[in-house]
Amino acid sequence: MTDPPSAVPRRVQTGRWVSAVLALALLAFSPTVAFYAQHLLGGQAQQAAPLPAARVGTLSAEVVQSYALTTPSFQRALADVRVSERRRLNLAQAQYQTYLQARQTLGRARASAVMRLLDTEIRNQNPALSRRSVFGSPEAALNNVQSWLAFLAWAAETRPGDRALARQAPVPIAPQIVRTNRQNLLRAANALHLTPGGLAAILDNEQAGARSGLGLSGWLRTFTDTVALRATEAYGSSGATGRLSRTVGLTQMSWEDAVGQAERLRSLKVTLNGPYPTDEAQARAALNSPYDHFLLSASRLRGYLLASLPTKPEPDTDPLSPAIQAYLTDAWANFLGPAWHNNPALASSGQTWPYAWNAFFKACLYEQRLFSK
Repeated sequence: MTDPPSAVPRRVQTGRWVSAVLALALLAFSPTVAFYAQHLLGGQAQQAAPLPAARVGTLSAEVVQSYALTTPSFQRALADVRVSERRRLNLAQAQYQTYLQARQTLGRARASAVMRLLDTEIRNQNPALSRRSVFGSPEAALNNVQSWLAFLAWAAETRPGDRALARQAPVPIAPQIVRTNRQNLLRAANALHLTPGGLAAILDNEQAGARSGLGLSGWLRTFTDTVALRATEAYGSSGATGRLSRTVGLTQMSWEDAVGQAERLRSLKVTLNGPYPTDEAQARAALNSPYDHFLLSASRLRGYLLASLPTKPEPDTDPLSPAIQAYLTDAWANFLGPAWHNNPALASSGQTWPYAWNAFFKACLYEQRLFSK
């Protein structure tokens, strides 16, 4: 006896269900859909109270001399974008104020990195270069730096809880997730001889982004990662599902990159909880283990930073030589590390974009909040 016409074979039902899930996943990963979901379903975001400007501290001869070292590069950046003399004077005054605030809030090394980031951003605003920049004018860049400094100074002085911190931040942040993973971040950064701020900033960027659209983006990311992992466990490869799960885990690292970290980890005598991954199934499993994930991410981060060295080290150079380590742990690595993690092509050409820009200040936040001694 044949099935009634209204009955749909089970495999057809399954196929339609899978197609619907894949379509939903594709929509959820669309920034446009996430934006409208957040605004239509999430309601009006709570507005944080304005913060006072960061303090400038006490002037000294050493501070003024350090500031003077930043002025030639800043003036060259302004010349690149051809500002008028009146704007140049106003911008120079604003830059001086910003340096003093950064020096008081972040210390000398990070203040110098702030000025370098500002110079790089302003140069990238030159339309003739056709490069990515975060803002449309030097004034906008300076205003944003001052907003971040006000937030960082407030956070250091008041030490608020994670919810208050997230509510007051200039951009979405995920401090509770970073705090939960603090120990693994520290262990991974120490094992790869890096500072933990850049790695924490990458984690924050990826997890704060996953919470957009009422968390739908993050939920579907986890779902597709799980489906791809189960497929590799069963069949050795994720197949079509892997195309929706190109990057995996807390810092969103590709399984192909994870497979490529074994040589560097061995050279530094770093072991994972499991084996060094050699195929997709092992890589996805390692990336779903938080500690192993951070070790693999930190290894790739070290590799990217080494690739950005102005002069490449000789093959037999000690990987932990003082010169190399000074470069990898410099405050500028708080920008370079997340930049290379997100977009190596943009990072290698010196461009600026919101992911890397915000990650720098998030790294400063977590170095002060979670990793300071």
